[in-house]
Amino acid sequence: MLLRNFLPLLIATIFLLPSKLVAQVSFSTISDKQVIGLTDLLQVQFIAENATDISDFQVPSFKDFTVMQGPIETSGMSIINGEVSRYRALTYILRPNKKGRLTIPGATATINGKKMQSNQLRIEVGEASTQPSHPAPRPVDPLANPYRRQPQEEYMLQPGESATEKIKKNLLVVLDLDKTTAYVGEPIVATYKLLTRLRSDSRISKRPSLNGFSVYDMVEYDGSGPTIEVKDGKEYQSHLIRKTQLFPLQEGSFVLEPVELENNVRFLRTDQPRGNSNRSGLQRLIDDLMGEEPGVWEEHSVNIASTPRTITVLPLPDNAPANFSGAVGQFTIKGKPANATVAAGENIIYELVIDGGGNIPLINAPAWELPEGFTLFDPTVKEELDKTVSPMRGKKIFTYTFTPEREGEYTVPGIAFSYFDPNSKTYKSLSTDSFSITITPALNRPASAPRETVASPNTDNSTYWIIGTGVLVMGLMVWLLLTKRKTRQTPAGSKYPGADPAQNKPEPLSKPIPAQPTPEQVRTTGSHDNAPQSDWSTPKQGAVPGEESLQPARGTTGQTGAELPKRIATNKDYLTGARTALEQEDSAAFYKEVESGLWQFLGDQLQLPPASWQKETVIRLLEKKGCSPEINIMLNNIWQQYEWARYAPSLHSGNQTRLMEETEAVIRQIRDSLS
Repeated sequence: MLLRNFLPLLIATIFLLPSKLVAQVSFSTISDKQVIGLTDLLQVQFIAENATDISDFQVPSFKDFTVMQGPIETSGMSIINGEVSRYRALTYILRPNKKGRLTIPGATATINGKKMQSNQLRIEVGEASTQPSHPAPRPVDPLANPYRRQPQEEYMLQPGESATEKIKKNLLVVLDLDKTTAYVGEPIVATYKLLTRLRSDSRISKRPSLNGFSVYDMVEYDGSGPTIEVKDGKEYQSHLIRKTQLFPLQEGSFVLEPVELENNVRFLRTDQPRGNSNRSGLQRLIDDLMGEEPGVWEEHSVNIASTPRTITVLPLPDNAPANFSGAVGQFTIKGKPANATVAAGENIIYELVIDGGGNIPLINAPAWELPEGFTLFDPTVKEELDKTVSPMRGKKIFTYTFTPEREGEYTVPGIAFSYFDPNSKTYKSLSTDSFSITITPALNRPASAPRETVASPNTDNSTYWIIGTGVLVMGLMVWLLLTKRKTRQTPAGSKYPGADPAQNKPEPLSKPIPAQPTPEQVRTTGSHDNAPQSDWSTPKQGAVPGEESLQPARGTTGQTGAELPKRIATNKDYLTGARTALEQEDSAAFYKEVESGLWQFLGDQLQLPPASWQKETVIRLLEKKGCSPEINIMLNNIWQQYEWARYAPSLHSGNQTRLMEETEAVIRQIRDSLS
């Protein structure tokens, strides 16, 4: 009764609590459906939570939709798990204009003085619904939206109830496969996710090895948070860990190893008297408002893993065409020369485009048989891929260059291409059209003897002006050359003196391009994880200097790792960018900047050029310089955390502060050891 009388006062008190007890500001886009028909209506909401000031709101362009109603503004308050959330939302009712996978971009606004953008949505629009269209729905509480609601939480332990059994039933790591049997080169979609009905924190402790497959990630983390998934009749929060396309490289049976997670689970044990509760008085008041049972909170640490799954990979049929080189899917091809008339010795450009869906990244340049008298060079390759669909769709563009040696009229044959269609289980062959080219005489033929001329006695002053200008230009060029050579002079003892740029002309082939190795020829190559790496990944073995965004600007022109100044700024702050990203709560930028700063520090301290930024090299040099084994252990632990964050950022987003402190500590210890 006393609580009921003071309920208004308690609610007012909650709004006066320190800001740290209130959830962080967020800006998100949600919808009431993700799959709709062409005549259905879609409700889209842009929600700002815990915002005290909102300005400069810019709604995105609904170019693929018709706005039926909106904007409708709503606001309110919610208390979830003891956290007070206030929200403001703009709601739109939309109708799609076409079928397909449509995108709704995020909105932008200045929230509490900070420029923010909400996540985008992808909506699948199918055939028109057979049901009659319903009137536009009324806007609802955004926090009650089915994509934002929370399933029933099993966080209370009743008398005699086992925490271990409750965890087994309500905390699951799942590996879903769209198929378990496929041909070599046929994609398999593998989705790792965490399903939970508990109050827990999780992080990845072991990633699965995917030996025998080429791996391509389908989904990039967009900060939209978990979704709701129903399994065995119960609702769970579903956290996506990884969703990939696996392209088998060889036949046989393969076991996809589990992903393992470390979890801290919190339970409220209700068979303990409230007097023993370890919660604060304020939290107990909030528990009363929420109607939670009295008791004592306890934590349990548990490791869980997904169940290993077996995939059977079938060999491709034996009757493959002679020019088959491993393409699997459904494709079309087209090709054309850039010019039909050239001089002997000049280059002819031919562009071949392979378009469709399948193992496009693994398709090699088709072999091309040219007539005698033509020199063929290695083709250049460009890809345009959509990795969010399965099978992966896009195109691969091969640009061939060949050179005729003699003039004349020639007919050049087309390029043949074969692929295996897993739907029809047959090989199919395609070919571009042949074409005619005209080769004119070479342009570099000897010049004819100049005709004899007689100088005119009345030569005007223009001749002297031309000669004088030429002398002046030549003198200026000589001065510039000497000045440039002086500024670019390489320091004595440099291992990397200046060199003339490499010629771009490719080396000719003495015979037509051979077919690239087939999947059967690479059976023993193991895992080919070609998943796209973020631009803050650790430099790999054999990385090309200048290719990684982690590589810092290094000294003056011509200076290399072997020539770095000995006077390194020992007090330089390499983590300025990481601190800025941490303050702005930009997780993606934070991980990029903190890893970049650590590698720049190591490169400067150990005088390593960017091409040598490799873990093994750093560890070896630190040991050689007398650093303790504990420092190398700290480094390996930090690198592992970078990899975890890159692998599943949604499960690692709360550890930035701790990771920042550990990185600062290892930098400080290395400086002390090397000083």
